[in-house]
Amino acid sequence: MFGGQNANDGINKKLFSQVSELRRLGVDIRLILVSVGNSPYPSYDYLTVYRVDEVSAGNFFERIKRAREIAKIFGEIIESLSCDDVLYYRYSDPFPLYYPNNYIRWFRKCRIVTEHQTKELDEFKLKDNYLGYYSEILLGKLLRRQSDAIIGVTDEITQYEVARSGNPTTPNLTIGNGFATQSVSVRQAPDLNGDDLHLLCVASVSRWHGLDRLLQGLAIYNGMTRIVLHIAGDGPELPHLQKLADNLNISDQLVLHGFLTGEALDALFDRCHIAVGSLGVHRIGLKEASVLKAREYCARGIPFIYGISDPDFPLDFPYVLNLPADESSIDIEQVLAFAKEVCTDSNHPQKMRHYAEEYLDWSVKMKKLKGFLETRVGKNGN
Repeated sequence: MFGGQNANDGINKKLFSQVSELRRLGVDIRLILVSVGNSPYPSYDYLTVYRVDEVSAGNFFERIKRAREIAKIFGEIIESLSCDDVLYYRYSDPFPLYYPNNYIRWFRKCRIVTEHQTKELDEFKLKDNYLGYYSEILLGKLLRRQSDAIIGVTDEITQYEVARSGNPTTPNLTIGNGFATQSVSVRQAPDLNGDDLHLLCVASVSRWHGLDRLLQGLAIYNGMTRIVLHIAGDGPELPHLQKLADNLNISDQLVLHGFLTGEALDALFDRCHIAVGSLGVHRIGLKEASVLKAREYCARGIPFIYGISDPDFPLDFPYVLNLPADESSIDIEQVLAFAKEVCTDSNHPQKMRHYAEEYLDWSVKMKKLKGFLETRVGKNGN
């Protein structure tokens, strides 16, 4: 696995939850993270963390050097595994193929399954990640062809990855992202009095979150209700959003809280009426998505706006406002009407939590994955 830069960010929370649930289901599993941050990690007995901070990534050639260091780690792990083992790789980059003899089927015993969250080429281009982009062009097809199975978080992504492998018979499975519902409390929903509407986005903010669309909408809106957008998190897009808010003369409607967790984050959820899901996923070439934060919003019981189709939330799900997946400004009047409608039901947080427990919890998702992985080993390990 390739972890996030902060032990408490969404990526690492997902990895910890996946592994914890698979262990509860009786799977003998350990989690290996390659980290480029210096955040301390929990002392789980199943967790091993490799840090590559000592290798600078200040320019293109230094990033190649770091990638080779990560590839060495992959190689050592693969060599330590037997024919009864599966290496489950949360795909981020073709790192393993910088030393291809460790990855090619002929030279390894274990099975390798890759999990994909996006269409990588489009996301690398959006982030100006040229090393990732050209590595993906040169090595991506080979890596997929040498993988024993492919997992996608939506059918669109799964089909894209199988097509990139060049082998339509590649074993594959679609499993939407989940959430550890018991890890968060249900929020205490604030009253909506008509004077103020507080929106909340919790994210490591990138362009594909599309918050610039929301700021443009706030600048156009001229109604009586005061709208405030709270952002809890960090990310490369924050300076641009602050500058945009200044240029639009709405800086008093944007509050940047920085990275929050624990009671401070709980209190912010209790203060806000509506959450903001991703509004720019179309920028990375996707028509549907399985965004982690949307699952947390549902588990906490806060209705949210969303700019992409999500297979885990049916179109008639009353606590999600689906907005156009384009570059138009967000219609604040539409958001306000949605807020007034959902907030009239004082039990909406409990109803959303129940839905999350029944359909989004990792206990539901990992049963499906466990069966698929056992089939892979049984089929190929005779």
